[in-house]
Amino acid sequence: MNSSQSDENRIDCSILQILFDSSPQAVLIIEDGKVVYTNSALAHAVGFKPQQVVGQEVTHIVSMIGMQDYDSVVSRFSAISAGKMESDKERFHFKDAEGSRYVLEFSAKIIEADNKRYVVLYGNDVTGDELSKETLATERRAYSVIAEAALSSDKLPQICDRILRGLIETLRFDLGTIRLYDAEDCTLKLMTSYGIEKGGTPETIALEDPNFLVARTARTKSPLFTQDIEMTPESEDRMVRARNLGVRTLIFWPILGSEENLLGVINVATKEPIILEQEQRTVFATIAGMFSTILERRKTEEELQEFKDRFTAFADNMPGPVYLKDDKSKVLFVNRYMREATQKATKANWEGLSNLELFPKERAENLTEEDLRILVNGPIDRIQETMTDGEIRTFRTHKFPIIREGKPPLIGGFSIDITDRIVAEKQREEARARAIWMSDLMAHDINNLHQGIMSSLELMLEDEQFPRHLMGIAQNALLQVNRSVSLINNVKKFSVVNQEELVLEKTDPAESLIAAIQTVKQSFPQRKISITTNLETGKYCIMSNTFLHDVFFNLLHNAVKYTVSESVRIDVTTSLVEEGKFIRFDFEDWGQGIDDRFKKSILTGINDRVHRVSGVGLTLVKQIVDQYGGSISVENREKGDFTKGTRFIIKLPNGC
Repeated sequence: MNSSQSDENRIDCSILQILFDSSPQAVLIIEDGKVVYTNSALAHAVGFKPQQVVGQEVTHIVSMIGMQDYDSVVSRFSAISAGKMESDKERFHFKDAEGSRYVLEFSAKIIEADNKRYVVLYGNDVTGDELSKETLATERRAYSVIAEAALSSDKLPQICDRILRGLIETLRFDLGTIRLYDAEDCTLKLMTSYGIEKGGTPETIALEDPNFLVARTARTKSPLFTQDIEMTPESEDRMVRARNLGVRTLIFWPILGSEENLLGVINVATKEPIILEQEQRTVFATIAGMFSTILERRKTEEELQEFKDRFTAFADNMPGPVYLKDDKSKVLFVNRYMREATQKATKANWEGLSNLELFPKERAENLTEEDLRILVNGPIDRIQETMTDGEIRTFRTHKFPIIREGKPPLIGGFSIDITDRIVAEKQREEARARAIWMSDLMAHDINNLHQGIMSSLELMLEDEQFPRHLMGIAQNALLQVNRSVSLINNVKKFSVVNQEELVLEKTDPAESLIAAIQTVKQSFPQRKISITTNLETGKYCIMSNTFLHDVFFNLLHNAVKYTVSESVRIDVTTSLVEEGKFIRFDFEDWGQGIDDRFKKSILTGINDRVHRVSGVGLTLVKQIVDQYGGSISVENREKGDFTKGTRFIIKLPNGC
């Protein structure tokens, strides 16, 4: 405005009050370097009453409200008041009596009224915007520190030192520490410190120590912000170290892993009390999160390296080749055995080469085709012979696919030198064949001798002129020869049971039992033998072989042999037990029984070192039943009295 305008446009404080007192925008009007008006919004923002500043020099106001860059502010007001500048716009920083910081952005213009020059300032509170910019700049600097550390190849202590120094310089703190958590002994170990003399803080702090803020932060996994330790409710024991260091403001922030597991604690502090803004919490949270990522990555790298070292050590100590190939048949790893073999053969190194680069064309094509089959169909196992140091060696080779989620598969392989085992097996097979031949020869010849003796004894016993007083001796001799024949037959069966490959087939146990009953009756033609059973043909089916007949025969034969009376009674009953999983066979006799002291020893295995009270018949029975996956036990027919007879119990798996 200029002097030619009407009086209505002159500056009138009452009009100004109507216009600006209720405005949320701060307003300040200056004439000749003095304040002529300010509204309540500015007064509230800056922290004074309007009557305190109206009529005051601008320089006094700037000094009173604590504006930063005092000289620059006065210079700008003077320039615009003198007409050297038509307008101005700038942000100004303030501090209130409590130390809180805020920022106002003033737009200044010159107006003229009644031949007077006025400077009118409109102010907006841009504290939040300014703090956001500063926070962003601080975050960028802090992130730069973290990024440099993440890309560094330094050891972990050096990385921690770099991060701590960068944080302290970026956030303008005075001192700090970084401690990492050792889960094995539950302690926080000092990795680096800044601004603290050596020995000024413990190297190790127990997680459960109640006198350390860092331990409490680690236990609770909760940050601790203390603006002034003189006003904190913390115990004196926890604060004594901070006071000794001259600390006033401090921050403890836990470093947590991706699964909220404790990794460590960052601690920074200043020797002057400062206001801790929410933005600083945000920065710290982000930095701690990025730092935890670095720690977890380093831990993963260390674990991978340790795994690689272990795998290499394991592979290098294998007594044969070990290798890894990619899905294109290119070798990724070979063990020491293959590396040394390569050096002896003066070939190129295996690693990084394909089948075509390592072997003649035909063999390379066969190996590549085999690799593809493994990736599609799974592992293979084969025996191969290789010329090694002029000697043919036999290897057992196993190749298999290694499936990796989200990555191409690999091919693994290893070979074991089985030359010595093959030689030993061949020698053992030859020895076994010789032993079987000798056993068959001896059994055949001895049985021929037995047949001659038995025939002679039987003729003597049938001769009516044979002396009566020698009859008992001859009958006993015939019995012993029969026992010898039975022993030889059982020994031969032991040889077959233990040496031949077990092949089981569907069997009706009733047929085997019927055959065994007939054989037993034929073996004792002079005895009156009664054998009853509830087992019917076609009722059950089990997996067994021809030796099931020997199981039943031996049990029936023993029952007859150990029955003193001429009349022999044997009951064989069957039933399903254990929810139908097994068939139970009960063989009950009314013979002389088995003393309780001997029950445990009569069913021992062939390798058990015990005193035997019976022949090999029951041992053979146990051996066969065990091979069928069953069990055998013995008890008194009548509980508590072994003299009333015996009950043998056999359980065999039910079903075919």
